[in-house]
Amino acid sequence: MKRIIKYILQQVLNIQEKYYATKCKKHLADIKYTTTNSTSKTHVQAGVKLLLNSKTEENKKKLNKEVKEIVTKNLKEPETLLKYIEENGTKVFRIPYADKILAIVGEQEGFITPIRGLNAVILNIILEQKFSLKTDAMFVLRDMPLNIYTLTHQFHKWYGYRMGLPGFDDKAQEKFKKIWEYEIDENIKNLSYEDIVSLKEAIHRDVEAIDFVTKLAKENEGAKKVFENIKNKNDDTNI
Repeated sequence: MKRIIKYILQQVLNIQEKYYATKCKKHLADIKYTTTNSTSKTHVQAGVKLLLNSKTEENKKKLNKEVKEIVTKNLKEPETLLKYIEENGTKVFRIPYADKILAIVGEQEGFITPIRGLNAVILNIILEQKFSLKTDAMFVLRDMPLNIYTLTHQFHKWYGYRMGLPGFDDKAQEKFKKIWEYEIDENIKNLSYEDIVSLKEAIHRDVEAIDFVTKLAKENEGAKKVFENIKNKNDDTNI
């Protein structure tokens, strides 16, 4: 259901982006607008958008290839993925009631990109016993048996974050995490052009991770049972 909603929102954002381009075409005649990240650039002038993302596409292929190699070797040992994550500089916290604690700060179990403000203070105090207005990227999970496929979804996003793919910057993730709070008629129409572009990238990264897990699961025995567990939120596994 969430995937369907994300797809619908993606279409709304596409329409909204075209609306912005049409509405602002006259005003953009003498204005240059550019948003850039480490692997792609969106440039707007005179209402015409030019998306330069060959490096992003190249990195996405590399991402899928490398994640598949790593995960395939550890399908029966998901704990190894957590060790890999820690060895590459991202802390992993496994604590009782992690889901309930994260709900307080508006987060979900799995990979959490850096956050700022009061929620960051709360997480830092609980997890690291320190006061700071910003968290580092981290994994937070309940101390329960791991589901390799749901973990892979989060691992895929973490890997993309480390590669610098667009959509993982603080601003984009902040909007993406509030995606269920948006009311189409009100909030979305107030998003800026830059907001729409960054939010679309964040949605792309999440859907790409879902697609990756879907294909991986179909290639492996027991995939149907795994997805039934995900669908039914099996209480015997986390994330």
